[in-house]
Amino acid sequence: MSVEKEKAPVRKQGPHHQHPHQTTQESASEFSSAFGAETITDLPVPDTDAAVRFLQQFRPGGPWVLAAISPSGEKPKVLTMSFGKDRVSDMAHWVQSYQGKRNLYFHVNPTMRPLSKKAAKSDVASLDWLHVDIDPRPGEDVHEERERALSLLTTALPKGVPAPTVIVDSGGGYQAYWRLETAEPIDGDVATAEELERYTRHLEAVFGADNCHNVDRIMRLPDTVNVPDAKKRKKGRKAALARLVTFTENSYSLGEFQQAPATKAVVPSKGGEQSYTLPDNRPQLESVDELDQWGVPDWCKVLIVQGNDPDNPSKYPSRSEAYYHCACELVRCEVPDEVIASVLLDESHGIAEGPREKRNPEQYVARQIAKAHEEKAKQDAEPAWNPTNKHGGPVRGLHNTVVALQRLGLKCSHDLFRRCNNIGHHELQEFAGEFSDLAEVMLRKLIRERFGFDPGKDYVKDAVLELCAGNTYDALRDHLSSLPKWDGKQRLDSWLCAYLGVEDNSYTREAGALWMLGAVARALQPGVKFDHMLVLVGAQGVGKSTALRILAGDEFFSDANFLGARDSREVLEATEGAWIVECAELAGMHRKDAETLKYEITKQEDRGRPAYARNPVTVPRRFVLAGTTNSPRFLQDETGNRRFWPVEAAETDLEALARDRDQLWAEALARYEASGGRCRLFLTGEAKRLAEAAQEGRRKADDGLVEQLENIKAEGRYKDVLAVATETVYGLLGIPNERRRGKLATDVQQAMRVLGWEPTPNVVHWLGKKRRLYLWRGEGPEPELVAPDTQFAS
Repeated sequence: MSVEKEKAPVRKQGPHHQHPHQTTQESASEFSSAFGAETITDLPVPDTDAAVRFLQQFRPGGPWVLAAISPSGEKPKVLTMSFGKDRVSDMAHWVQSYQGKRNLYFHVNPTMRPLSKKAAKSDVASLDWLHVDIDPRPGEDVHEERERALSLLTTALPKGVPAPTVIVDSGGGYQAYWRLETAEPIDGDVATAEELERYTRHLEAVFGADNCHNVDRIMRLPDTVNVPDAKKRKKGRKAALARLVTFTENSYSLGEFQQAPATKAVVPSKGGEQSYTLPDNRPQLESVDELDQWGVPDWCKVLIVQGNDPDNPSKYPSRSEAYYHCACELVRCEVPDEVIASVLLDESHGIAEGPREKRNPEQYVARQIAKAHEEKAKQDAEPAWNPTNKHGGPVRGLHNTVVALQRLGLKCSHDLFRRCNNIGHHELQEFAGEFSDLAEVMLRKLIRERFGFDPGKDYVKDAVLELCAGNTYDALRDHLSSLPKWDGKQRLDSWLCAYLGVEDNSYTREAGALWMLGAVARALQPGVKFDHMLVLVGAQGVGKSTALRILAGDEFFSDANFLGARDSREVLEATEGAWIVECAELAGMHRKDAETLKYEITKQEDRGRPAYARNPVTVPRRFVLAGTTNSPRFLQDETGNRRFWPVEAAETDLEALARDRDQLWAEALARYEASGGRCRLFLTGEAKRLAEAAQEGRRKADDGLVEQLENIKAEGRYKDVLAVATETVYGLLGIPNERRRGKLATDVQQAMRVLGWEPTPNVVHWLGKKRRLYLWRGEGPEPELVAPDTQFAS
């Protein structure tokens, strides 16, 4: 059969198309009674015989699973019936009985057994056909959209896609099918079904088609009437005939088609539940009544639309409870996850108010769907007690304790970031969180009451730990994955300047960006080498510590006495659960503390035995260090200062920092990912040179030297700048020539810097001699000018 030119949906038929049990006029009259406003001459005339012939050609020998869905809310909403090759006449009667009254569909792929309800993936026997459904795009001219769809399936096929075996005009858009030479076995295995669905996902993507790639899909039966519901009729939709456009002999091997990328990537999620990335291509339902094909009950549809139970508003204690209850029911009805996500994110639905309040609505919805799947799996499972008593009941043992906790619905998880075990249960809300001795006692009590055996203290603990170990997540990774997508606005390089009033130069821009990149790298690559500490210098009350806390968030920030730790175990305890660790008031450090800090900055892991643990552990570092100090000079000596990146915080805008925090981290994450996880985490070029100058300017001076030199006077001018000879400085200090080197020389230089004098980098010619000078660069009143060699007597 060749491709026909686009026609009006009304199809004129002769007597040979009539069903043997009903005339065309009778069928049209009955259909008209259901849509009283439309006249008989306006109504499309169905052809049941042609519909049955299509099914026989589509799946020779059967079986055929058909569905009839009411457009008017008639109960039951969905009727499903299976027919074998010996019941073709019954199938024709069944189809005819619903022509013009219900929308008629057929299952594209065969099921493993006769069904009386719509199939799920677990019911599908094999993949016999690939399919696609192209409907007019919303807001576009319907006639032009239909022409576009037919063209895509005939004369303008996407590159690499063969011609369809079958094309059907559904009465709204067009549907196409590709017959496979060899059926691909599924045998009810959901994982296999989802893997094979990647082929229909690819077709869906290249055609820009509707989201209907599932192997358990039902599609419009040709030569039946597409009956709009009341909502669609109000929009001007009229009944239309679904008709066969072409049915060829083409068949293809699966290898002739491409697969779409896997869209259901399971990832750890906060709280221990499993979650996944929601598919991008999600269907937009015109009405919740479209959920009828999965048998979703009316109360659930009301909950979706209203957001609560209008007959009992207090039924759900919170919006989250209602949301989760709705997700569980949709999962129980085996609604595809992408449809569930579309429904729960649709802003026209009252139920969607919950996720809209979340920072990342999609991540929240993904978690709720995953939790609903977990709950369904647990409810479907039967207790497998072992060992048992003579009555088949459970007795004390680790396995039975694990089973009991699972049947109780206990949520167990292990946070890899915080290295802690968490539990949750609706009857133990006061003990929810980190597993405690008291929670252990209460769980033992619950098991005795529910299952009639005492598991004993040790078994409860071991069972909880076993369940936690099998359900891990990473709170810090989850935090980053839940960030909003970067909006493309550049903030990262200038955040120190924009929010903390730091001087804008290549050093401060690069240091600020690299420090945040280092934090992202440590989060995603534990123990990655990052040997630097950002130090915020500024007056008390300027908001240095608050800025760090805002960046980290309360749950990932620590200002514990990191430097006071006596051993690795205390370091582990002080930094547990921290992403940004503040070392406060660096100016108060003793020299020993300073050396310890330099060593700690360069460490990539910590090893120690946690409290109450039997064995020591090695923990790659997940945190970065940040220092704060009120004193402008805090560095102890000239070595190791490259580890510190000091910046002067002058005026903070903490409100703006809090507002933009997520976008700052999102930009850092985007930059890290763009580098493939190999971003540079050290300064170079001009930034490095300016850093060295900043570090030198933060060095502490010897108080004794400063006291002796605080009244030094200038001896003249060098290039219009007040100057004093280096030999004069040493003379005032009484330091002989043989000692004017090494650390002492450095200390003298630093003392002079503190007093406002900077050394010339080289020997200069001054007052008739070659000598080194100190030039006045200080602020405030200039020093007194005296003749050379006279201030020794003053």
